[in-house]
Amino acid sequence: MENLRKYLAECIGTFFLVFVGTTTAVIFNPKAGIPSIVGIALAFGLALMMVYYTFGRFSGGHVNPAVSLAKFFDNQLDLPELIGYIIAQIVGAILGSLALFVILKNIPNVQISVYGLGANGFGSQSSTNFTLTGALFTEIILTAMFVLVVLGVTSKSEYNGIGGFVIGLALTVVHLIGIPLTGTSVNPARSLAPALVLAISTGKTVALSQVWVFIVAPLIGALLATIIWKAFNLDK
Repeated sequence: MENLRKYLAECIGTFFLVFVGTTTAVIFNPKAGIPSIVGIALAFGLALMMVYYTFGRFSGGHVNPAVSLAKFFDNQLDLPELIGYIIAQIVGAILGSLALFVILKNIPNVQISVYGLGANGFGSQSSTNFTLTGALFTEIILTAMFVLVVLGVTSKSEYNGIGGFVIGLALTVVHLIGIPLTGTSVNPARSLAPALVLAISTGKTVALSQVWVFIVAPLIGALLATIIWKAFNLDK
């Protein structure tokens, strides 16, 4: 029952994050300039803050396979829990993308194949025509930065009061950097869901063909963050 509650919290929390973040990303087109980029970044950060303070006491508020993987490497999750968390996160993310799909279908004259569902991308799918190598490097670095903050903030119980604020702010910061480049993933579930729903609903498979980058790079970033974190805690 305890694990079921954790998985349900991760599912609902990931739904919150993906729905709020990607809906804002579609409404506030990042090509519109700095105000839109700031708005999207804040939406993701504030959504994560909401999730952390609502569901964090049940599951830790990971809502991100990269964070859960780092917690596994740091011996805070066992393998069955890790698998359960990731499945719950993917289901929640898909539900979030489906909710956005339903909203867009009810707006007259909106072509979902054109607007998209907030999927990540590089090359022609990036507002800056960012390269594959650049996307991999950026997502690894941004994820490592974000996950390192999560590991640090959640390492002591006395940080609980400000934990959600700091983690939400960290997600906002990495989005400010990554939105013009890849749309910012740092979260495989957040990237897989819109790419998958977009491919199934419209037949547009470009985002799905590129999604491996936004799965592999964040997971490598999580491993890098864990290595750095453990290096700072060798004496413990």
